[in-house]
Amino acid sequence: MIEWIKLTSDEINGLDRNLPVIIPIGLVEAHGPHLPVSVDVDSSRYFAREVATRTGAILAPEIIYGFADEMREYPGTLGVSVETCIAIITDICKMLCAQRFKKVIFITGHGANKVPCELAFYKVWEDFPDFKGVCWNWWSDCNISGIHHADKGETEVAMAVGTPAFMERVKDFKVQKPWYKIRSRYELDPESGGINGKPSEADIENGRKLRDQAVEALVEKVTAAIKD
Repeated sequence: MIEWIKLTSDEINGLDRNLPVIIPIGLVEAHGPHLPVSVDVDSSRYFAREVATRTGAILAPEIIYGFADEMREYPGTLGVSVETCIAIITDICKMLCAQRFKKVIFITGHGANKVPCELAFYKVWEDFPDFKGVCWNWWSDCNISGIHHADKGETEVAMAVGTPAFMERVKDFKVQKPWYKIRSRYELDPESGGINGKPSEADIENGRKLRDQAVEALVEKVTAAIKD
Protein backbone atom coordinates (compact mmCIF):
# COMPACT_ATOMS: atom_id res chain seq x y z
CA MET A 1 0.00 0.00 0.00
CA ILE A 2 1.17 3.52 -0.81
CA GLU A 3 0.84 5.38 2.48
CA TRP A 4 1.65 9.10 2.21
CA ILE A 5 2.61 9.61 5.84
CA LYS A 6 5.30 6.88 5.68
CA LEU A 7 7.05 8.16 2.56
CA THR A 8 9.87 10.64 2.15
CA SER A 9 9.39 13.85 0.23
CA ASP A 10 11.38 12.43 -2.71
CA GLU A 11 9.30 9.25 -2.70
CA ILE A 12 6.07 11.23 -2.78
CA ASN A 13 7.39 13.37 -5.60
CA GLY A 14 8.03 10.21 -7.59
CA LEU A 15 4.46 8.91 -7.33
CA ASP A 16 2.18 8.52 -10.33
CA ARG A 17 0.02 11.65 -10.50
CA ASN A 18 -2.80 9.70 -12.09
CA LEU A 19 -3.35 7.79 -8.85
CA PRO A 20 -6.17 9.14 -6.68
CA VAL A 21 -5.35 10.29 -3.15
CA ILE A 22 -7.78 8.77 -0.65
CA ILE A 23 -8.42 10.76 2.53
CA PRO A 24 -10.46 9.16 5.34
CA ILE A 25 -12.62 11.70 7.14
CA GLY A 26 -14.62 11.01 10.28
CA LEU A 27 -15.89 12.76 13.37
CA VAL A 28 -15.45 12.14 17.09
CA GLU A 29 -19.14 11.82 17.88
CA ALA A 30 -21.59 10.37 20.39
CA HIS A 31 -23.11 7.05 19.31
CA GLY A 32 -25.35 6.16 22.22
CA PRO A 33 -24.29 4.34 25.40
CA HIS A 34 -23.12 1.18 23.60
CA LEU A 35 -20.54 2.52 21.14
CA PRO A 36 -17.43 4.67 21.63
CA VAL A 37 -17.13 8.08 20.03
CA SER A 38 -14.61 6.64 17.55
CA VAL A 39 -17.20 4.97 15.28
CA ASP A 40 -17.01 7.39 12.35
CA VAL A 41 -13.22 7.59 12.57
CA ASP A 42 -12.88 3.80 12.73
CA SER A 43 -15.12 3.14 9.74
CA SER A 44 -13.57 5.79 7.49
CA ARG A 45 -10.09 4.54 8.38
CA TYR A 46 -10.98 0.91 7.76
CA PHE A 47 -12.61 1.44 4.37
CA ALA A 48 -9.95 3.85 3.14
CA ARG A 49 -7.12 1.47 4.05
CA GLU A 50 -8.83 -1.56 2.55
CA VAL A 51 -9.58 0.24 -0.69
CA ALA A 52 -6.11 1.78 -0.99
CA THR A 53 -4.54 -1.63 -0.42
CA ARG A 54 -6.67 -3.30 -3.08
CA THR A 55 -6.50 -0.60 -5.75
CA GLY A 56 -3.01 0.88 -5.41
CA ALA A 57 -4.43 4.35 -4.71
CA ILE A 58 -2.52 6.63 -2.35
CA LEU A 59 -3.68 6.69 1.28
CA ALA A 60 -3.32 10.12 2.90
CA PRO A 61 -3.53 10.83 6.65
CA GLU A 62 -7.06 10.90 8.03
CA ILE A 63 -9.07 13.89 9.16
CA ILE A 64 -10.46 12.98 12.57
CA TYR A 65 -12.31 16.19 13.45
CA GLY A 66 -15.00 16.48 10.80
CA PHE A 67 -18.14 18.60 10.64
CA ALA A 68 -20.03 18.47 13.94
CA ASP A 69 -23.61 19.04 12.91
CA GLU A 70 -26.84 18.12 14.70
CA MET A 71 -25.08 15.77 17.17
CA ARG A 72 -22.62 18.35 18.46
CA GLU A 73 -24.32 18.90 21.85
CA TYR A 74 -24.04 15.32 23.05
CA PRO A 75 -21.18 14.68 25.50
CA GLY A 76 -18.07 13.37 23.80
CA THR A 77 -18.61 14.92 20.39
CA LEU A 78 -15.56 16.79 19.11
CA GLY A 79 -15.53 18.38 15.70
CA VAL A 80 -15.41 21.66 13.84
CA SER A 81 -17.87 24.12 12.34
CA VAL A 82 -18.91 23.83 8.71
CA GLU A 83 -16.83 26.92 7.88
CA THR A 84 -13.70 25.44 9.46
CA CYS A 85 -14.25 22.08 7.80
CA ILE A 86 -14.65 23.72 4.39
CA ALA A 87 -11.42 25.65 4.96
CA ILE A 88 -9.48 22.53 5.99
CA ILE A 89 -10.67 20.51 3.00
CA THR A 90 -10.05 23.40 0.62
CA ASP A 91 -6.50 23.93 1.83
CA ILE A 92 -5.60 20.23 1.73
CA CYS A 93 -7.01 19.79 -1.78
CA LYS A 94 -5.24 22.91 -3.03
CA MET A 95 -1.93 21.71 -1.61
CA LEU A 96 -2.40 18.35 -3.32
CA CYS A 97 -3.26 20.06 -6.59
CA ALA A 98 -0.19 22.30 -6.31
CA GLN A 99 1.84 19.08 -6.20
CA ARG A 100 -0.06 17.81 -9.27
CA PHE A 101 -2.25 15.30 -7.44
CA LYS A 102 -5.58 16.30 -9.00
CA LYS A 103 -7.74 13.30 -8.03
CA VAL A 104 -8.87 13.38 -4.38
CA ILE A 105 -11.33 10.93 -2.84
CA PHE A 106 -12.73 11.48 0.65
CA ILE A 107 -14.18 8.34 2.28
CA THR A 108 -16.36 9.34 5.19
CA GLY A 109 -17.90 7.55 8.13
CA HIS A 110 -20.02 10.63 8.94
CA GLY A 111 -22.64 11.54 6.37
CA ALA A 112 -22.69 15.27 7.10
CA ASN A 113 -19.05 15.55 5.99
CA LYS A 114 -20.29 15.48 2.40
CA VAL A 115 -21.64 19.02 2.81
CA PRO A 116 -18.34 20.80 3.58
CA CYS A 117 -16.44 18.56 1.14
CA GLU A 118 -18.64 19.42 -1.79
CA LEU A 119 -18.72 23.12 -0.94
CA ALA A 120 -14.93 23.10 -0.62
CA PHE A 121 -14.57 21.65 -4.12
CA TYR A 122 -16.02 24.86 -5.57
CA LYS A 123 -13.29 26.83 -3.85
CA VAL A 124 -10.62 24.46 -5.17
CA TRP A 125 -11.94 24.81 -8.72
CA GLU A 126 -11.34 28.56 -8.57
CA ASP A 127 -7.59 27.88 -8.69
CA PHE A 128 -7.50 24.36 -10.16
CA PRO A 129 -10.36 23.88 -12.64
CA ASP A 130 -9.05 20.41 -13.57
CA PHE A 131 -9.37 19.16 -9.98
CA LYS A 132 -11.44 15.97 -9.58
CA GLY A 133 -12.87 15.55 -6.09
CA VAL A 134 -15.51 13.38 -4.53
CA CYS A 135 -16.77 12.43 -1.07
CA TRP A 136 -18.29 8.96 -0.61
CA ASN A 137 -19.80 7.54 2.52
CA TRP A 138 -19.62 3.79 3.01
CA TRP A 139 -23.37 3.13 3.02
CA SER A 140 -25.64 5.09 0.67
CA ASP A 141 -22.85 5.70 -1.86
CA CYS A 142 -22.26 1.93 -1.89
CA ASN A 143 -25.90 0.91 -2.44
CA ILE A 144 -26.44 0.07 1.23
CA SER A 145 -29.71 1.48 2.48
CA GLY A 146 -31.40 1.65 5.86
CA ILE A 147 -28.36 2.79 7.86
CA HIS A 148 -29.15 5.31 10.60
CA HIS A 149 -27.20 6.77 13.46
CA ALA A 150 -26.02 4.12 15.96
CA ASP A 151 -28.81 1.80 14.80
CA LYS A 152 -28.68 -1.90 13.97
CA GLY A 153 -26.78 -1.40 10.70
CA GLU A 154 -24.19 1.07 11.93
CA THR A 155 -23.64 -0.91 15.13
CA GLU A 156 -23.04 -4.22 13.36
CA VAL A 157 -20.71 -2.68 10.77
CA ALA A 158 -18.84 -0.87 13.55
CA MET A 159 -18.27 -4.22 15.24
CA ALA A 160 -17.23 -5.78 11.93
CA VAL A 161 -14.49 -3.18 11.37
CA GLY A 162 -13.14 -3.63 14.89
CA THR A 163 -14.90 -1.01 16.99
CA PRO A 164 -15.73 -2.35 20.47
CA ALA A 165 -19.42 -2.48 21.32
CA PHE A 166 -20.87 -2.66 24.83
CA MET A 167 -24.10 -4.45 24.01
CA GLU A 168 -25.06 -4.87 27.65
CA ARG A 169 -25.61 -1.08 27.68
CA VAL A 170 -27.59 -0.87 24.45
CA LYS A 171 -30.84 1.07 24.17
CA ASP A 172 -33.23 1.31 21.24
CA PHE A 173 -34.64 4.69 20.31
CA LYS A 174 -36.52 6.01 17.29
CA VAL A 175 -36.10 9.68 16.40
CA GLN A 176 -39.32 11.37 15.36
CA LYS A 177 -37.99 14.09 13.08
CA PRO A 178 -40.18 17.05 12.07
CA TRP A 179 -40.75 17.95 8.42
CA TYR A 180 -37.94 20.52 8.42
CA LYS A 181 -34.17 20.12 8.74
CA ILE A 182 -33.34 20.05 12.42
CA ARG A 183 -30.59 22.08 14.03
CA SER A 184 -30.08 19.80 17.03
CA ARG A 185 -30.75 16.10 17.59
CA TYR A 186 -30.07 16.80 21.29
CA GLU A 187 -33.13 19.07 21.46
CA LEU A 188 -35.32 16.20 20.25
CA ASP A 189 -33.98 13.80 22.85
CA PRO A 190 -31.06 14.61 25.16
CA GLU A 191 -30.87 11.09 26.65
CA SER A 192 -30.50 8.86 23.57
CA GLY A 193 -26.96 9.79 22.55
CA GLY A 194 -28.26 10.14 19.03
CA ILE A 195 -29.53 6.58 18.51
CA ASN A 196 -32.08 6.26 15.72
CA GLY A 197 -33.17 2.64 15.45
CA LYS A 198 -32.73 -0.75 17.10
CA PRO A 199 -29.06 -1.44 17.82
CA SER A 200 -30.15 -4.27 20.11
CA GLU A 201 -30.78 -6.31 16.93
CA ALA A 202 -27.21 -5.89 15.63
CA ASP A 203 -25.70 -9.06 14.15
CA ILE A 204 -21.96 -9.06 13.55
CA GLU A 205 -22.26 -11.62 10.74
CA ASN A 206 -24.58 -9.29 8.86
CA GLY A 207 -22.16 -6.49 9.70
CA ARG A 208 -19.35 -8.41 7.99
CA LYS A 209 -21.51 -8.86 4.89
CA LEU A 210 -22.32 -5.14 4.74
CA ARG A 211 -18.67 -4.27 5.39
CA ASP A 212 -17.50 -6.46 2.52
CA GLN A 213 -20.22 -5.12 0.24
CA ALA A 214 -19.06 -1.58 0.94
CA VAL A 215 -15.42 -2.48 0.28
CA GLU A 216 -16.30 -4.08 -3.06
CA ALA A 217 -18.33 -1.05 -4.13
CA LEU A 218 -15.60 1.39 -3.14
CA VAL A 219 -12.93 -0.68 -4.88
CA GLU A 220 -14.99 -0.56 -8.07
CA LYS A 221 -15.39 3.21 -7.79
CA VAL A 222 -11.71 3.87 -7.11
CA THR A 223 -10.60 1.53 -9.88
CA ALA A 224 -12.75 3.52 -12.29
CA ALA A 225 -11.22 6.76 -10.98
CA ILE A 226 -7.71 5.44 -11.68
CA LYS A 227 -8.67 4.67 -15.28
CA ASP A 228 -10.26 8.09 -15.82
